[in-house]
Amino acid sequence: MVGMIVSFVVLSVSVYVMALIVPGIRLRGFKSALAVAGVYGLLNFVLFRLLIFVTFPLVILKYVTLGVFGVVLNALLLVITDKIIDGFELSGFGAALLAALGISAVNLLLTILLGIF
Repeated sequence: MVGMIVSFVVLSVSVYVMALIVPGIRLRGFKSALAVAGVYGLLNFVLFRLLIFVTFPLVILKYVTLGVFGVVLNALLLVITDKIIDGFELSGFGAALLAALGISAVNLLLTILLGIF
């Protein structure tokens, strides 16, 4: 339970950091980052496996392209999150791609630093 809470906070911090760094992302504040983390995490849990199944031929290419298609799927989930959360705004799919890549990187870094695996 504590691991899930820490992972949620790490994801929230990752979203907040990306909103500060990536020009095409607007976030009202840390409360919005918490909301984005909740919705994005839920969408990732529910839809990511479904998207993998539906786009299976492209997922095979994921292994050839070193996981780039996974970043595209995460960017799509961020776009969906943008439509759901009022305090979160993406200027376009390019910003979503940068955000997905950055959120993954910051999330991985914080996970390693905090020792959450």
